[in-house]
Amino acid sequence: MSNDLIQNIGNTLPVSMREQMAEAVAADLARIGSTGGKDSIRITQDKKFLFPDETSSDGPLELILVDFVYRNEYYPGAYNRKEIVPPTCFAVGPHQASLVPLEKSPKVQAESCSVCQWDKYGSSPQGEGKACKNTVFMAVLQPDATEDSPLYVIKTSPTGISYVNKHIAKILRQVNLPAYAVITKMFFDPNISYPSLRFEIVSPNPILELTMQRRDEARARLLQEPDFSVLTAAA
Repeated sequence: MSNDLIQNIGNTLPVSMREQMAEAVAADLARIGSTGGKDSIRITQDKKFLFPDETSSDGPLELILVDFVYRNEYYPGAYNRKEIVPPTCFAVGPHQASLVPLEKSPKVQAESCSVCQWDKYGSSPQGEGKACKNTVFMAVLQPDATEDSPLYVIKTSPTGISYVNKHIAKILRQVNLPAYAVITKMFFDPNISYPSLRFEIVSPNPILELTMQRRDEARARLLQEPDFSVLTAAA
């Protein structure tokens, strides 16, 4: 079923009825939890972009930044690549300064991230960083995407947050357009050994209308909650 047909289904209903259903939509999205996992572009320690089909690229990638949110993820134990588990405490939202842990988190650490002891520099047992992992979570499309093309998600490392913020601010202030109005080049900083993303403006977005149509889809995906059932069952 095409995205146009899906959109038209909703447009056949009166605006008042769609507004009444908005609360039900939000509640059902919370009930079903995350449906993601096979749409992530992962970043490997040897500076590669790994796509869901297991193909990889050294980059750079040219992508359209459809939408973005901020995520905080707290894991109390040491990270184990062979045992992927959801965070103990989790927050997500469009504004970094006002993040609040989800009530569904297995063990909420504070009333807000701004006052949490684990969201302070120096709290990490491995160094001077934070024990809580801060990231920017982005939904992206390829510049040649069609209405049936997949929407991918990709996360920055904590060291990449300031760079993506500066990149988006540059588009907003210099181009006077939102970030999704341009193609963004994403690449790894060649001057450091670990993978940390950097960003550049490439050109205008050739599929701007399609991108705008998929903004709601992107935001809904970015705000999906992790599957906490593994930790809940263990508790």
